[in-house]
Amino acid sequence: MKSKPLTLVLIVLAVVLAFAEVVVPGLAERTLAHRITEKTGSQDVNVQLSSTPRFLLCLGQVDHVHAVAHQGRLGDVLVSELALDGTDVRLDMGALMNGDDLQAKSAGELKLTGVVTEENLKEFLTRKAEKLENTEITMDPGGITVTANVKIFGRMADARMTGTVVDDNGQLMYHMTSLEITNAPFGKANIGNFFGDIPFVKRGKMPLGLRVTDVTMQSHKCVITATYDPEAAQHPDVLAPYYE
Repeated sequence: MKSKPLTLVLIVLAVVLAFAEVVVPGLAERTLAHRITEKTGSQDVNVQLSSTPRFLLCLGQVDHVHAVAHQGRLGDVLVSELALDGTDVRLDMGALMNGDDLQAKSAGELKLTGVVTEENLKEFLTRKAEKLENTEITMDPGGITVTANVKIFGRMADARMTGTVVDDNGQLMYHMTSLEITNAPFGKANIGNFFGDIPFVKRGKMPLGLRVTDVTMQSHKCVITATYDPEAAQHPDVLAPYYE
């Protein structure tokens, strides 16, 4: 008679373990993909999570995470691709399942790579620098060249601006290095920091305890790399809103 309750208990345990091994990982991947969609605005998100045994995902223990989002946002700038890769990551599954902010309790390695193209930067500057019209962008290893029309004293003039993307003590931004105005009412002039620096991601707004570690200018794009920083992870925050 005693064997029947024991058998029932074993059956229940087997069902629970099977649920944890088969159902929960897929649920965790779909939930994380949904949260990334919410935070980045991307409609093309793919997430892969793995752990051994797989039921450890229930506890937020992830041996390896790979996530890719296309045409989403990082802070206030659109990016053509965001890729997140990590090993030995502990996610806050309670916050994830409850729809709270994306949080990493710890990570062996965690890296976010974002690609900002010329079209992405054009959209950003057109939206942020309201004085610019007919904007054209060229990006190469030497930096960024922007040509546009700008209204000065009611008359359209030609502007040529050079700059780059930099991380300034935790604030990722477009940094202008020169500005030349021609065909203006007062002729030709250098107007210095007329448009100023424009933030992509404000200080303290990188997700998952990440900190920018590298910004590389390439032909037609800029590649931004951020890695996990335990100190930054103690003060988690969400991605800045797309429009402020």
